[in-house]
Amino acid sequence: MTRPGLVLMKKPPRAPRKAKAEAGTEYRFSIDAYTPETMPMARLAEYMAQLAVVLGEPGAVHFDRLVAGSTVVVHRVEREAVPKVRERTAAVARGDAPRDAIRAFRSINRLLREDNGTGVLRERVRGAKLLLFPGREDDRETISSVRQTGTIDGRLMKLGGTDETVPVVLESEDRLIAHCWTTRALAKQLAHKLFEPVRLFGSGRWGRDADGAWTLLEFEIKHFETMHDVPLSAAVAELRAIGADWGKDAYRELAVIRGGPSRRRHGGH
Repeated sequence: MTRPGLVLMKKPPRAPRKAKAEAGTEYRFSIDAYTPETMPMARLAEYMAQLAVVLGEPGAVHFDRLVAGSTVVVHRVEREAVPKVRERTAAVARGDAPRDAIRAFRSINRLLREDNGTGVLRERVRGAKLLLFPGREDDRETISSVRQTGTIDGRLMKLGGTDETVPVVLESEDRLIAHCWTTRALAKQLAHKLFEPVRLFGSGRWGRDADGAWTLLEFEIKHFETMHDVPLSAAVAELRAIGADWGKDAYRELAVIRGGPSRRRHGGH
């Protein structure tokens, strides 16, 4: 018997859980270099960020859990996005995927090489290996360094330091280029071009990894030029305003300039 005015409420029934098959497809990315106990959190975040780019469909890919043994990143792809993920990973395996996916695949492989590990991406439903990351087993040729004179174009973003050599940072195509340096005397001249586009001349050292990507290791700036920061449309308009006179023999003369005079022109056969 209950007291007057006291109402007993029954617990609301639990909402039925969706079956995993309805919720999506499970994928597993295995890294044999670590266990979940030894994997640094920051390193795991690097792997997961690049893996998300490889898979694509950022709104439909969800982290689930880590599995013991080697480090296995378990993630779930929503049912509607599974065909797109399958298509994208297959394109990565063939080497004709979008540029960001290829870059992310190479970044994962580089991380694995640094960690002395290998990796594999599987789709659990099919049991298929979608992508193999050779990592430490990648025997493609690497080039430790090549020194060459050249130029670097970009917007001057930062320079400074207390040493005799002054570090310089450029921005080019939405990425920062560091490892550049120059003398204090030249740095004083460059300081007047801060946040402006410049062309740096000097001697640099580049390295190539097993994926064929070149990385700037250092660049000694000898001198620089100021570049005009004008829109492409304005540059095209300036070229059109030059008013070159292309006569009937223009292409023939161009061929002579490029390849030299022919033998026939000098009486040859």
